[in-house]
Amino acid sequence: MSGPSLEAVEFKRGPGGRPTREEAARRHAVLLETAARLFIDRGLDVVSIDEIARQAGVAKRFIYGRYRDKSELFVAAIEHYFAGRLEALHAFVPSRRDVESGLVDFGRKLLELALQPDALALQRLFISAAPRFPDLTANFIARNRRRSIGEIERVLRFYAARGEIELATAQFTAEQFFVAVVSIPQRLALLGQREPPQVEARRLRAAVRHFLDGCRTRPTA
Repeated sequence: MSGPSLEAVEFKRGPGGRPTREEAARRHAVLLETAARLFIDRGLDVVSIDEIARQAGVAKRFIYGRYRDKSELFVAAIEHYFAGRLEALHAFVPSRRDVESGLVDFGRKLLELALQPDALALQRLFISAAPRFPDLTANFIARNRRRSIGEIERVLRFYAARGEIELATAQFTAEQFFVAVVSIPQRLALLGQREPPQVEARRLRAAVRHFLDGCRTRPTA
């Protein structure tokens, strides 16, 4: 996992001696990147706030000024990590080829992000820890579910605008695309299993075709 670099320097100070807003934001990003890396490498229960603070180069009061405890920091670190993956998804430009080819390209990008080792490791951690923090988990889902599905909707709307598919219920259709394309490969990968690349590629193409069977525009009588 790569993230903002943290030099061994003091906070950049603004008027009144307080850290500048930019510096505080940079240190916060480094904190979340460091916490995520430590959680991946060593697990939630083993890593302490003291160790996170030391490796991130921030004071514990910097952490506790933002998070009540380690569980809040844990959820924030996961959210920060997946926000970066969403930025990569947002940068995806739908292909102007036919809808099937374009959705295969998009599905390939979804799988690339979903099956990254760090993404899988954090998802395993989150799944195992979620029952211990039901309120944090519910808030995380409420904040982030719409973001990821929204990127899928964006791509589907591109092809709907060209008249190639129908989007009567955009959110539901986007969720079905995710389920069709990502769910089985991701579940296998979470269990430490990956299909051979050629099998994953065939599965992706078949999933897109089956998806399009349900929403492709039909000629009117």
